[in-house]
Formats: sequence, C-alpha cells, structure tokens
Amino acid sequence: MIINNALSNIAHYTAPLRRFGASSLARIVVLGVGLSAMAAYTMPDLQRSAGAWLAACLWCCLVYFAIESAIHARAAAARGYLLSPSGLIDVVGVIAVPIALLCGVSPPTAWLLASFWVLKLAQNSPALAQIGRVFLIEAKPLASVFALFLMILFLASAAMYVIERDAQPGPFGSLPAALWWAVVTLTTTGYGDAIPLTHLGHLLGAVVMICGIATFGLSTGILATGFAAENRRRNFIQTWDLVSKVPFFQSLDPSAITEITHMLRRLEVPERTAIIRRGKVGDCMYFIAAGEVQVDIKPTPVRLATGTFFGELALLGDSVRTANVTTTMPSTLLILDLADFRSLSANHPDLKRAIDAEGERRMGENQQRRERQRLDSTAPS
Repeated sequence: MIINNALSNIAHYTAPLRRFGASSLARIVVLGVGLSAMAAYTMPDLQRSAGAWLAACLWCCLVYFAIESAIHARAAAARGYLLSPSGLIDVVGVIAVPIALLCGVSPPTAWLLASFWVLKLAQNSPALAQIGRVFLIEAKPLASVFALFLMILFLASAAMYVIERDAQPGPFGSLPAALWWAVVTLTTTGYGDAIPLTHLGHLLGAVVMICGIATFGLSTGILATGFAAENRRRNFIQTWDLVSKVPFFQSLDPSAITEITHMLRRLEVPERTAIIRRGKVGDCMYFIAAGEVQVDIKPTPVRLATGTFFGELALLGDSVRTANVTTTMPSTLLILDLADFRSLSANHPDLKRAIDAEGERRMGENQQRRERQRLDSTAPS
C-alpha cells in the first residue's frame, strides 16, 4: 500500500513534466541543446575544460530520443513504423552514434553523427509535406530548368577554357577548373579565385552571369506559382467543407458552393478581439476556419468553435447586430459580404426563397426576444 501510494504521488507530481516531455516544444528544446553541445564538443578548448559535461549532455539527449522513438514504435505497428520515413529518422538518430563508438571512431567524430537529429524537424511537419508536394507537382518544369542550367554550365566552361587557357593556365588550365568558374559565376557567388583577363572572357562572363540570374529566376517563379496553387487548393477544400455545412447552403448544387467559396475573404484575428458589436449595422457573415469566438447572449454566453458560423442575420435582412462576438483565441475567419451574397441569390432563385423563409423565421425570433427584453426592463421591481 505504501509503495502504491508513493508511486501514485510520484506520478501525480511528475505529470506536468511528463506532458512537457511528450510535447513538440520539448523535442525542439532537446534538439537545440543537443546540437549546441555537439558543436561545442568540436572546439578543442571546450573539449578539454568541459568535455565530460558536454558528453553527458549529448548522452542525455540521445536517451531522450531513444525513449521517444520507443513510444512512437509502441503506439504504432512496430514493423510498419520502423520502415516508414519517420521511423527511419528515429532509428538513424538513435543508433548512428553508438555504432560509430563501438567501431572505434573517436568521440568528437562519432558525435558528429548527431547531426542526423536535425531530421526530426521534418517529422509530422505539414509545411515540409507541402514543400514535397510542390516539388512533385512541379518536377517536370524544374527538371527543364535544371537541364537548361547544365547546358549553359558546360557550354560556358568549355568556351572559357578555350579563351583563357593560354592566358591563365592555372585557374583555366583544365575543363574541371573552368567548370568550377562556371558554377561560381552562374550562381552569382563570385568568389574571385578565378576571373577572366581577356576581353572576350569578360564578355562571356557577363553573358553567363545574366543567364544564371535568368535561370534561378525561372526556378523561383515555378516554385512560387506551385506554392500559391497548393495554398489555394488547401484553402478551397477547407472553405468548401465549411460552406457546405451552413444550413441554408446545403440545398445548393456544387457550382453554387464553388461560387461562394471564391467569394470568401480570409481574416486573421488575434485573441480577445471584438468581431461584432451589439447595435452596429452588419453587412457580412463569418465562418470560423480555425480558432474560437464567444457570442455574448443572455443569460449564458455561447462559444463557437472551428466549422461554425455567425452573423448570418445580416444576410437575411436583419442588419442590426444583436450580440457582441469576441475571439477567445487567435482565429482565422472567412467573410462573406452582403453584396456578394445578393449577387449569388439573384443567380439562384431557390436559394433566395430558402433565405427569405429563413430570414422571416430568424427576424421573428429576434423581434420576440427584443419584446421580452423591453417588457423585462419596464416591469416594476
């Protein structure tokens, strides 16, 4: 009994620490400490004065990642997890350093393999997954740009080798040396260790620099367009899901919902920000794409989470706001303006009839609520 109580107390008091240890923030902290210790371990002065402490810190980080990997493998199917990209990152991060030490590699060199820990930043990262999708989608255009880069690279290096080999046999005495100059010039790095001296070489160098800027501009444009298209696709899917759940939009055909989706404006709102104020005239409704808002309705305020909407009465004919609405956390809202909504209802008569009926019902409820409030305020105490 005493042992069970002691274990219960330990579990209770260490619960916050265990929750922090399982969080992504703890992983980032441990990763930062581990990589900093690895870098410090390569400095001779620090290695002599604090080598034991740095090694202990690195071992603690390694144990943390080993426990984390074991928990991940236990939560998922062990065999399938170990063969997944995330599982391979965990395995390599845990076993690389011990194997190197067992093979006789010196500790400062073996601990350099802790650099693999930085790959953990790629685990469960939606942003990196989006980057991967963009590269896959734009693979053919990027390959064409890379082929253009290679053509300019080899043609320029061969031409510069012919032009400068007699004047500068050192930096341009071979084709590989000229290739180095072409890479440095095409990337506009300009180390200055190999520069042409002849007038024809200067002209060729100028052309190569312009071609390098154009080539990287093409690749940047392709990637930027790909990212923009991927963001539009993701936002469209998210917005479609929200709009299709609105009661008086559910009867619309897909083309009409698509039209509404393109009409919506996105708004990022910080915490404790007033979105709607009671008594003000409204001209739009809001969809909650992410976050939460509080609607101050008497006697009990109501909280609306992701996927819900509010302010729809402004589209139904009752433009005076009846409640204050405030964000309780940083939120992403989608706004549908009254003018766009009227244009949509003009093109869809069935929607207009449904909205008119809904508007009459909502406005009747609001009128009754106002009448009750008026009677309550004038009733004798």
